[in-house]
Amino acid sequence: MTGGFLDAKGTRAHFNDPAGLTVDRAGSVVVVDCGNHTICTVSKAGAIVSMLAGNGEAGSADGQGVDATLKDPCDVVLASSSDLLVSNAHVIRVVTPGGVMRTLAGSGQADFVNGQGPAACFNQPAGLALDTHGSLLMADSGNHAIRRVTMAGTVSTVAGNGEPGFANG
Repeated sequence: MTGGFLDAKGTRAHFNDPAGLTVDRAGSVVVVDCGNHTICTVSKAGAIVSMLAGNGEAGSADGQGVDATLKDPCDVVLASSSDLLVSNAHVIRVVTPGGVMRTLAGSGQADFVNGQGPAACFNQPAGLALDTHGSLLMADSGNHAIRRVTMAGTVSTVAGNGEPGFANG
């Protein structure tokens, strides 16, 4: 099987390296399609695949629907606001239910810096989860750390120091 890029019903749809997924408030499955640089939805009624954000071209532009671009998105989680939070090449993006995407935190450069919004840096953010306060927790895989991102875009380190290893602390 080879990957593809096709919005279609059921088994006629094509993905290219689907990675993370979540379920939105309407019960649709939201899929991060890493190889196609897109975020798609699969409805529970009829299994129609539709593009929520991205256009298949790698990039970092904020915008609406296909005007927004992503580069190798990795994971997605649903926030209490019904917005989607997406880990994407050295940044965390927010996608509204209407498909408007904006960058929440990260400069787009691989580094290990706590800070506010674009002053913060990540190195391949991956797995995402929400804590009990609604902040995003993520595995900053290239930095060997667990990081917290508030919905205001403030980034802090929860555990890890940027060096690989194994030590309790």
